[in-house]
Order: sequence, then C-alpha cells, then structure tokens
Amino acid sequence: MRKSIIWVLSDGAAGMRLQAIALGDALVAVDTNNQTSLADIILTLPWWARRLPRLANILPLSWLRAGLQSASLQLDLKAGMPDIAITCGRRMAGISLAIRRLGRASEAGTRTIHIQDPRLPADYFDVLVVPKHDPARGPNIVTSLASLNRLDNSKIKQAATGLASKWTSLPTPVVAVMLGGANRRYHISAEMADAMAARLADFAAKTGASLAMITSRRTPLGLLDRLTSALDKTRYAVLDPHDDNPYPGILGIADAVIVTSDSVNMISEATVTGLPVLIAEWRRESGRIGAFRDAMIAAGHCAPLADTLPEKGFLPLNEMPEITKAVLMRLGR
Repeated sequence: MRKSIIWVLSDGAAGMRLQAIALGDALVAVDTNNQTSLADIILTLPWWARRLPRLANILPLSWLRAGLQSASLQLDLKAGMPDIAITCGRRMAGISLAIRRLGRASEAGTRTIHIQDPRLPADYFDVLVVPKHDPARGPNIVTSLASLNRLDNSKIKQAATGLASKWTSLPTPVVAVMLGGANRRYHISAEMADAMAARLADFAAKTGASLAMITSRRTPLGLLDRLTSALDKTRYAVLDPHDDNPYPGILGIADAVIVTSDSVNMISEATVTGLPVLIAEWRRESGRIGAFRDAMIAAGHCAPLADTLPEKGFLPLNEMPEITKAVLMRLGR
C-alpha cells in the first residue's frame, strides 16, 4: 500500500500554522493502516502569493515550481507532490492554488484544503473550512464555529499530571488567565493594561479566586508585570521565562478560564473543557473577532467576564471529529 503524504504549508504564523497542523493530525489519526505521513513546511512567501494570489492560476508552471522551491529549504518538489496540501489564512491562499496546479500536473493529483475564507472563488480549492460567521457557503465548504485545534480532555488531563507545584498548590478556586496581546487590530496601551489589571483584581477580590497567569507569544514585554502590580491582595502564580510551559495542563486543574478577547485560538481551545470560559476584552471587539465572540456566547460556550464565578460549566465544544469527517467526505475518502 502506497503511503499517503500530507503537507501543511504556512509562513510560520503560529495561529494559522497550528490550525492547519490540527487538521493534518486529525487526517493522519483516522488512517488505521498508519499509511499517512505529515510534513510541516514553513515558507517565505513569494511576492505573488502575498499580493496577487490569483496569479498562481495563470503563471507558467515552471515559474510556480521555481518560486516554491526557493521559498523553503524543506521543499523538494523533485521528490514528488503531496496527496493533500493544507493551508490556513488569506495570505496562504496563493500557495494553495500553486500547489494544486503543480499537483494536478503530476501523478499525485494533489487535493487542497484551505482553512478560513480566502476571499477567492471556492472552486479554486478542493475543500474550504471557514468560520460559520463568514458568508462563504458551497458544496465543497465545511463550516466551523471555533478555530481548529488539537486539544481534547484526555490530552489536557495527561498534561496536568506534569504541572509544577507553583500551579497545583494554588488555593481553589483556580482561574487560569490566558493572555494574548498585540495584533494587527491594536496594540495594548498602558491604559488598556491598567484597565485589565483592575478588572482581574476586582474579579479575584469578589470571587476569592487564585489566578494562574499564562502568557502567549504575542504578550508584550512588561505586560505581565503591569498586570500583577495591581494584584498585591490576590493569590496568583505567573509564568516565568525559566518555567516549563504549563499549557495546556493548567486547563486540567482550573475551575474556570479567563481569556483575553484578541485570541480566537485560545478561546476555542479553552471551550473544549466545558469549564466556564470568560472573555476579557481589551476593548470592544468588532469585525470577524467580534462576530466570533458573539457566536460563541450565543451558543453557550463562553460568557463575558463579570465579577462573579459561574457555578456551572458551559457547553463543551469539540468540532474536530465532525470537521474531519466532513472534509474526508468532500475528498471522497
């Protein structure tokens, strides 16, 4: 039996790359014959992919091949094309188009899966996986409420067994605070940080909660210090640079989770648990992030951060099994 090859292609942006890997891992996992392999390939995007992705449909194949070959040391197009290529995010759409054309010109007949709305015709791709709050619909489109991720309760439970005592010794109730940060929409100003610190201190004072403060790659330097300076009367632990990352194990000991509003991925991952997931806004979110927030709250998976700790958990959300099944059906597998 010939081994099936999946390429996950990204420019290294963590939020997009991890969604594509999550779907790739899920497709590998359903192959009970263990005949599917996954390659995680990071590219430096050619100019045409960044600015004019539609050019991938008309440029000579030799140009596409040369451009992709020079975009990553990991790519070896001479060794063959993948059976499936997975990309995520609008800026990767041109890469998906190029791989599809090159794959169809080869014996591989590459099928492409693109995550998020590329703002291009759906028939440029074999499968699209788009958020439900986006308008794109069609026979090759699969919709998701949250972002794709690899978490489930068994993985969280396993990770929790390795947590350091600084986390496990926190008095209950323990509330994990997942901090995002700067993004393309806004930077975290001193005023925004101070307002968040005041909200966290007020929440802890009124609920008696201990706070487990976890930063992300986007958390600005100094933000954690600014937040914790307002928590002098609060029991808390913070992620230090020399610590082993407690995520996702911290979700396994938490009684609730506070997530800053900038991160669709962290909110999505937290809702896998069924814990109370409370969204703390740096500022009022609008656009696609605001639509996602509103949809998650309306579906019962999250709530806005208030000054009380919900007594009951929310509806857990794990879409990956159904999304995987829907993708495979559209691929004819």
